[in-house]
Amino acid sequence: MFRLYKKYLKKNIHWVIIGPIFKLLEAVFELAVPLIIKNIIDKGINGGLGKDYIFKQGVLLLIFAFTGLCSTLVCQFIASRVSQRFGTDVRNDYFKHINTLSFKELDYLSASSIITRQTNDIYNVEKSVAMLIRLIIRSPFIVIGATALAFYIDMIMGLVFLITGILLFTVFFLIMKKTYPINKSVSKSLDKVSTVTIENLDGVRQVRAFRKEEYEINRFNCQTDDLSNKQLSLGKINSLLNPLTFIIVNAAIILVMYIGMYKIKKLSLSLGDIQALINYLNQILVAIIAVTNLVTIFTKAAASSSRINEVFDLESSIKDGKYDTGLNSEYAFEFNNVTFGYNEKANPSIENVSFKVKKGQTIGIIGGTGSGKSTIVNLLNRFYDPTGGEIFLDGRNIKDYKMSFVNNSISTVLQKSVLFNGTVKENLLYANENVTGEDINKALNIAQASFCMDMPEGINSTVLQGGKNLSGGQRQRLCIARAILKDSPIIILDDSSSALDYQTDYKLRTAIKTLNKTTVIISQRASSIAYADMIIVLDGGKVDSIGTHQELIRSSSLYKEICLSQEMNIEEEIA
Repeated sequence: MFRLYKKYLKKNIHWVIIGPIFKLLEAVFELAVPLIIKNIIDKGINGGLGKDYIFKQGVLLLIFAFTGLCSTLVCQFIASRVSQRFGTDVRNDYFKHINTLSFKELDYLSASSIITRQTNDIYNVEKSVAMLIRLIIRSPFIVIGATALAFYIDMIMGLVFLITGILLFTVFFLIMKKTYPINKSVSKSLDKVSTVTIENLDGVRQVRAFRKEEYEINRFNCQTDDLSNKQLSLGKINSLLNPLTFIIVNAAIILVMYIGMYKIKKLSLSLGDIQALINYLNQILVAIIAVTNLVTIFTKAAASSSRINEVFDLESSIKDGKYDTGLNSEYAFEFNNVTFGYNEKANPSIENVSFKVKKGQTIGIIGGTGSGKSTIVNLLNRFYDPTGGEIFLDGRNIKDYKMSFVNNSISTVLQKSVLFNGTVKENLLYANENVTGEDINKALNIAQASFCMDMPEGINSTVLQGGKNLSGGQRQRLCIARAILKDSPIIILDDSSSALDYQTDYKLRTAIKTLNKTTVIISQRASSIAYADMIIVLDGGKVDSIGTHQELIRSSSLYKEICLSQEMNIEEEIA
């Protein structure tokens, strides 16, 4: 928590200092009030100084109250301003840092956990900043100041106050120690609730199709019940704060009155002194009630800040290289005995994969589910680094390039078609903001996405989040058009035409061929890659065979089986 304070409060440090000073000023006036009341009782009422003295002391009380109110308002304004700036800066840096992490770190964190940390956890720390400025100095000052003034009035009474303060802070320490791990557990439970919520929102159609609403409701209820139980445990512990505080302070008040009774008889204390001491104990009680809120807030903030710092401490496993130019090799890219697994404890997704792709070639990759097709795409884009072997891009190890070069060299359409809330044009310009209207029309024609022109406002028509107002095939074609506009020398289509009919798929492949780019087509359809210059057949993460369509029909039983299962006519090819 203090690590975040140190970093993000630095530029507002003057306000962090000035704000508590105003609150301290208010506390000084508040501590003076019991002394004025003491004088009113001892001098004005019992001392015979009369109404004029009481009136003057009353006016002084009003001045102190008004000045204290003004000081409080100034401090509140400063606290709100600084805490909001703090929260904004942390969120901005958090989001920026998340975007520097590789897929490996993002897989470890999970989307729900990232969202919970950015919303709930940062809010908890932001709230603690406001409380830090408003109450962190005032409450201890009231307790210490009241105790010091109690010693000033009477030594024995001062010892009562001192013991009371020690007991109160012991209670706070024990409560904080007990609630800290529970607060961390509550945050993790919030992650799980967010996960279930996100899964249901993303898979709402599947839930409805399988009529699993009741099952999902029960699953959600289980997570919220777990969260509720942990929050109840937390609430039970926190609920002890106020009763224990009241017991300790009221016991001190009784002790002060009991001791005061004897001291008044011996004339070592006046009635005004006793009243002042009781007022100071009540001030301590109010201050301690504020501290009980601080305990809850700071315990949550401490747990939340550790989760935020956990993200900031993560560094991308993908390290930037130093080169931003290739070697003009005849090969666009090459896999040399590449092995990779998403989970170190599980079997690798691909193992000892080797092949070379010449510039301008069209290659197809086919294989069963889980054979490693998309893993090759992830590694070629350097979303992950291989655990074994090497990948070369334009003659140089891909790790030696700057990530910007890798990104500019490859344009990928992934399996899941992702569109953003906005217009069709904004989604297309996501790849390249410098394209012309002519470039957009050309890309739409190649991607067989001319349907955009028939929309009510053409390419300025609205696209809902995720492209929910478009069909699966329309989303795929827009994503392909976006990739074309990026104008990279390598274009990868990862099963990105699965929602297209065969005729549209054929037109798309024919049009992409005219781009004269190195093209990688990953598909479940053998017909979609039959025309490729080279086809790679994967089986269980390994290369089964490599060749042209005709060669593979003759040499690869797996490829032949795939073609026959899809009712392709291979008689002529075999002959």
